[in-house]
Amino acid sequence: MNRQENGFYEQALASICLIADEDLARSFGVRVRATKFKNMCRELDIHPVPGNPKMFDPKLVRRRLDEAQGLCPKNKPVEGVSLTEKRRMRRAAS
Repeated sequence: MNRQENGFYEQALASICLIADEDLARSFGVRVRATKFKNMCRELDIHPVPGNPKMFDPKLVRRRLDEAQGLCPKNKPVEGVSLTEKRRMRRAAS
């Protein structure tokens, strides 16, 4: 792997961030093990990332909180192709 590719992968990995359940609960003002935290997540439709039950996607959390506060419409239709679908198309093409 050359330097340019290595830099690209380091940058890509640095852009991925998840939030731990303890930090999310603390930001809500409750404890992780508290029923209140679990109920709040269930009511807001906030789920941990697949494969890691203690980590949450901050973008999903922000979106769900915005929806709950009426700052953005619920289930807003996604326009165009998602970033994941674009990545899948790029990988299939190469």
